[in-house]
Amino acid sequence: MNMHEAVDQRLVDIQDEVRDAFGWALDEDRVAAKALVQRTSEFAAAVPSWSEDGRRASLGALRTTLSDAERVTVLGAAATEEEAFRAAQQEGVIIAADGSVGALKMRNRLACVVSDFDGGVHLHSAAEEGVPIVAHGHGDNVQRSALALSEWSQFDTPPSLILTHQTPTPCHGAHNFGGFTDGDRAVCFALAMGVNPQNIDLVGFSLNTVGKWSATTVPEQKLKKLTWMYRILKIVGLHDAVAP
Repeated sequence: MNMHEAVDQRLVDIQDEVRDAFGWALDEDRVAAKALVQRTSEFAAAVPSWSEDGRRASLGALRTTLSDAERVTVLGAAATEEEAFRAAQQEGVIIAADGSVGALKMRNRLACVVSDFDGGVHLHSAAEEGVPIVAHGHGDNVQRSALALSEWSQFDTPPSLILTHQTPTPCHGAHNFGGFTDGDRAVCFALAMGVNPQNIDLVGFSLNTVGKWSATTVPEQKLKKLTWMYRILKIVGLHDAVAP
């Protein structure tokens, strides 16, 4: 197994189950993954860190940051600003799941944001600050990702990017570390980077509450997604940290 892919094949296989449950098409995810890689590469002349070599270097740097950290806190969409503040005071580093980065006012321990481009102004702010983004492509975010990349490429300090996808076959230039929601994909990413599960803390993960930092969505569908998040975290043994 490539050390930069999922630590457990079940974390990838479950993506097919998710597609079936929601009626999503695999071909659309494949198209989205390729489009994300292509659009990112098109900006490489202006943003060298977005080239394939640049992205590989960014991945290596994040791997070192995460694997060397004493603790890794993953900040979920239900995190309060107080919880985020406490996390920022502790040893180690933080991975924010998309819009949850908005809860984090002190970002000196923020290693990266794991996002599928719907974190709104909070994601935009982190990108503008040059925070590394683990950017995910899927079937219904092609236009949103293209717009974000265009905007981010114009920042004085564009964020470094690691590209991810959710298809069962390899996509050159992008990785599948497993998982589904931003929160559980952040956990899958940390594990793939060599972080011991015992060194991961989850903050703001809930099974029955649509978090404050979640993207605008249909609550019923979001709650359904959270059940899949719980199943994925159960595979890696971190489900006990999810609030009921």
